[in-house]
Amino acid sequence: MDDFLTHWFNGFQKSLNGIDEISRNRIFKECGKACSNSYTKQIYFDAKKNSNNEEEFIEKLKKAFPEIIIDVIEKEKVYHIKYKFCACDLVNKKYIDTPYICECSRNSLLYNWETILGEGNVKVELVQSILSGAPCCKFIVTVL
Repeated sequence: MDDFLTHWFNGFQKSLNGIDEISRNRIFKECGKACSNSYTKQIYFDAKKNSNNEEEFIEKLKKAFPEIIIDVIEKEKVYHIKYKFCACDLVNKKYIDTPYICECSRNSLLYNWETILGEGNVKVELVQSILSGAPCCKFIVTVL
């Protein structure tokens, strides 16, 4: 099965190079939502529900995801989130290695935050990624 998946994702990755940015973003919006739904969304939801304040919420996220560093830049408004290593299963299983997949991660993070703060209330910007050659992945989460 892994051989099939390796070939399938190789084709998928090649197709990403041949489509425009708007189309890639549409694909990764849905992929990011699916990724979030598979695991992380519930962690965010439970951490928020079971926290009395922002500090407690952030600490619960750090404990659940040891690969992340969360810096509160502006209380309840702006967060810098750094991933010490790539946490994408598709990358770690070597199915895909294009930086385009980082748009999926951005959308997954967006969906996680929208789950707790409401759709349209959050903006997530990808600043840098490991797949683009940076030492860590960095996102800026802004509450609107």
